[in-house]
Amino acid sequence: LGAKKVIFVDKAFCKYTHRLLPLSEEERKKWGADVGFVGTFEEDRAEKMLFLAKNGIKVRIWGNGWKRWIGKHPNLLVEGRPVYGLDYIKVLNATKINLCFLRKANRDLQTDRTMEIPACGAFMLAERTEEHLRLFEEGKEAEFFDVDNPKELLEKVKYYLAHEEERKKIAKAGRERCLKSGYSHHDRLRYMMGVLLCS
Repeated sequence: LGAKKVIFVDKAFCKYTHRLLPLSEEERKKWGADVGFVGTFEEDRAEKMLFLAKNGIKVRIWGNGWKRWIGKHPNLLVEGRPVYGLDYIKVLNATKINLCFLRKANRDLQTDRTMEIPACGAFMLAERTEEHLRLFEEGKEAEFFDVDNPKELLEKVKYYLAHEEERKKIAKAGRERCLKSGYSHHDRLRYMMGVLLCS
């Protein structure tokens, strides 16, 4: 389109909002799950979560567009509503495994949740992409699965539900990566201003 200099900037998190949040047992029951997803309905992600449900994994879903999936399977708990603000942070903190699906219509290689989940010190299991692998080390700061291989997704869910300490260690390392690598909005703004002032 004629732009002479194009700079790519990754997604970011808010250091005041996306954080570790101590929760009571009551709050963990209200907001949490073994496996959870926050996001709008899309056929591909729905089919993958249904696959998990059919293989004995209980999945809790928050977001818009899921109404027709209510009652689809006993292992799918579809809340039928989105969560925002503090409630969103509580969901991420209370959920053992937070799924991170990408929007196929946008050809996403990362999304807001890519940063927000680890920044909360929560465990993220996301689609494996070049950008995700650049942002977080697989098996150490986050976990990934092949988008075309639901069996890998299932295997990783089962493994990390059974290995709590390893899961918590990865979640902690993911938050540390967010902080040390400058993934916050403040850090991104500082980088962009630096690019503009040095151009």
